[in-house]
Amino acid sequence: WTWLYIGSQNIWIGVLIYILCSKYRHIKLGKDDEKPKYSFGTWFAMLFTCGVATGLWYYTAESMWHYKNYGSPRWANMPDNERAIHSMMVTWFHWGLHGWIPYTLVGALVGIMSYRRDMPMTMRFCFYPLIGDRVYGWIGDVVDILSIVVTLFGVCTSLGLGVRQIYKGLVRLDAGTYRGTNSNADPMLGFTTETEDEIADIETNRQIIIIWCITAIATVSVVSGIG
Repeated sequence: WTWLYIGSQNIWIGVLIYILCSKYRHIKLGKDDEKPKYSFGTWFAMLFTCGVATGLWYYTAESMWHYKNYGSPRWANMPDNERAIHSMMVTWFHWGLHGWIPYTLVGALVGIMSYRRDMPMTMRFCFYPLIGDRVYGWIGDVVDILSIVVTLFGVCTSLGLGVRQIYKGLVRLDAGTYRGTNSNADPMLGFTTETEDEIADIETNRQIIIIWCITAIATVSVVSGIG
């Protein structure tokens, strides 16, 4: 199904470029007489940090990951030049315009239906122009359930990537504290070291603490509001 995903993203880029160059680009996500609540800079920062910040930092070297065939030797037999081109191509697909297509489409639909049409801010009402009042039935329920589940998966993935990144940074600063007192000891010199199972337990516990800290900070941020 990779071809379907790539093809549909290309089609949606064309649709959005058409909207950008047509009269519809002037449609507000709120009422016609309403003013933006946040500046363009604040709005962009919110979109960027919520959209790709964690993943972008985690996958900074994604092109090298593909180029060196880590994890999947799909291009191992290609010539050096061609392998480099494919590595950059996939990286740009993940983090370029294509990566923003889902955010743009969903954000625009939810904004228009919620702030212009005064409908509840749920995914089911994005389908109201297509299926009408059937969004109040089981079809709408399925859409909302699926949207909650996939959002949960996405948030957990971003949280997991961020936690691993923070933890690895802490280990580089002080491996003894964050990975075990003797994790850097040299058994060839007669020093005692933690076993692999002990180190794994330490790593798990430290990362759980980081998850709780991030969750607490995020909860305070949500409760206090953006303004």
